[in-house]
Amino acid sequence: MASKITISIPDELHDQVKEWAEATGGTVSGFFADLAQQRLDADRSSRERLAAMIAKDRAVDPEAYDERRAELRRRMHAAKDAAVRKRAMADKENTAA
Repeated sequence: MASKITISIPDELHDQVKEWAEATGGTVSGFFADLAQQRLDADRSSRERLAAMIAKDRAVDPEAYDERRAELRRRMHAAKDAAVRKRAMADKENTAA
């Protein structure tokens, strides 16, 4: 079963996606479904690689593991905060245009 969603994108971007769909024999919905799946797969893969690295790190040097884990969490939160700020700025620019 498929769910319907509504998104807002700039007209120029929508036109480019429609052109892609026509050129490849796909659909606009298919484009966004593929894009979402690629993003989820990439995120899953990143999380799996990170989990493997953490497990290896813990086994190699358990005493320093907690310290490195805390630093990694600080970095991840900082990266997430930066991405949120960047997205907010892009949204602000898109609404101003």
